Amino acid sequence: MGCVSLQHWLAVSPLPVSQQTEQQQAALSMVSKVGQLDVNWPETSSKRALVNNHASFWAYKGQGQLLLDLGTAQSVSLNINGHVLSLSPSASLGKQLAFDIGSVTRNGLNQLALVDIQPLGASVRVVLPYPMLQDGSAEQAGFSLTELAQLDSLINREVAQGFPGAVLLIVKDGKVIKETAYGYANRYNSDGSPLANPEPMHSNTLFDLASNTKMYATNYAIMHLVQLGLLDVNLPIQHYINEYQGDGREQRLVRDLLYHNAGYPPEVHFHRPDNRHGAMFYSLNRERSMQLIASKVPFERERGTKSIYSDIDYMLLGLVIERITGKQQDDYLEHSLYQPMGLNNTLFNPLRKGVPITQIAATELDGNSRGGRVSFPADKGGIVRGNVHDEKARYAFDGVAGHAGLFSTARETASLAMLALHGGYNLTPVFSQAILQQFVRPSVSDHTMGLGWRTAVGGDLNWHFGPYASAYAFGHTGWTGTATLIDPYYGLVVVLLTNKKHSAVIAEGENSYYFAGDRFETGMYGSIMSKIYQAMH
Repeated sequence: MGCVSLQHWLAVSPLPVSQQTEQQQAALSMVSKVGQLDVNWPETSSKRALVNNHASFWAYKGQGQLLLDLGTAQSVSLNINGHVLSLSPSASLGKQLAFDIGSVTRNGLNQLALVDIQPLGASVRVVLPYPMLQDGSAEQAGFSLTELAQLDSLINREVAQGFPGAVLLIVKDGKVIKETAYGYANRYNSDGSPLANPEPMHSNTLFDLASNTKMYATNYAIMHLVQLGLLDVNLPIQHYINEYQGDGREQRLVRDLLYHNAGYPPEVHFHRPDNRHGAMFYSLNRERSMQLIASKVPFERERGTKSIYSDIDYMLLGLVIERITGKQQDDYLEHSLYQPMGLNNTLFNPLRKGVPITQIAATELDGNSRGGRVSFPADKGGIVRGNVHDEKARYAFDGVAGHAGLFSTARETASLAMLALHGGYNLTPVFSQAILQQFVRPSVSDHTMGLGWRTAVGGDLNWHFGPYASAYAFGHTGWTGTATLIDPYYGLVVVLLTNKKHSAVIAEGENSYYFAGDRFETGMYGSIMSKIYQAMH
């Protein structure tokens, strides 16, 4: 194993150069815990000799870093998966060291133990960062190149037939083994005619994640607040939103919102004056919309009955986050989670924050009109691009809501998905494995639902996960054409981002219609996922 100084390791980290020294050197001087493992050894807390100074950590074969602050130690020996590392401080390297331990790591849980430390009374601080995305080889990861080529052919064939575009990213054991852009970020005029010069899709194109916002924004914030002890999902919602009263609201718990069984309707069209709940529920002002969901939206059924997927549930969770943190949801997430992870293209309202419109995939062709079939006064018309497609999020919540509004790239979405495998990223701890398991565990009343997450248990959601996903797989989808799959059993993360709604609206019957992009295999997810599992040997 090669040993390098902390300063040298910083120079090759993925953070911007201006942040490297400050963040990484601070890691070994912070009082609070960093990374997935942060211990001061030796310890004597247990009476069992082989419990003290032993720990496990997550890693992938060929990957991993170990940070040490030697303190007063003159020599230290550590055992990693049966390999002993002995070292003594040197004037050239200093007391704070970083090791590449990729030569001795393995997929899954790894073992670490303190063998010896000198002199008597000395101590050493050991920090293990969380796994980070690395670039890898599909062939070395055991994927069939022939099968992956067939997958490319399928998607490209559908692009030739009119599908707008997609980015597919596959992670196996922490390594990106495929990251491919297909088709076009902007392909059609508002009237559905082809652009003379369509704009190609790129791997760094930002997509409207739609309901994947629920997971990678709202759920993550909720899970983090639980980790911090600031939120208990078993408490009444009223504990966090004082005005949440009347009509049985006092009995609704935070977890009811996460399980989608609080009793709310799927949605309320706040953006339309003619919404079916009445003129009182018409709102184009974010503060007023928050007031409406806090105390006015009526229930359709009793709590605790069948789970009915509802945007209202996640609007309320967004309000819970804002009441606890005192910050608007986008400000809290972007500054507390995304930016510390180095995710600068994961954000709400990207056009307002300097992202060029040409870097964002277009969605619907003519506002939210469904090809001229729907009309409401707030609709601004034209190609929807850079503004959240969901009408409620855009017009009633100013682009920032708990159910929709987040934009991201495939790679940054994959980085967020890695959080759901490990609970943190690099030196940033977000939530513990205990909290992660609490949220992804299938509900006893509906095995397709965790606390927010959709699960592959039982095969009910094969249209999303495909037929080969393990019973441990979970993820979410988004109406604009986004699907994520996280399968801990296989160490697999799949991010499929499409702009399938950037297509013509086609009548199916007198009162029904669909987007052309919805009927392609790429836009229906399950066959793409199936092919990925088939390629994995």
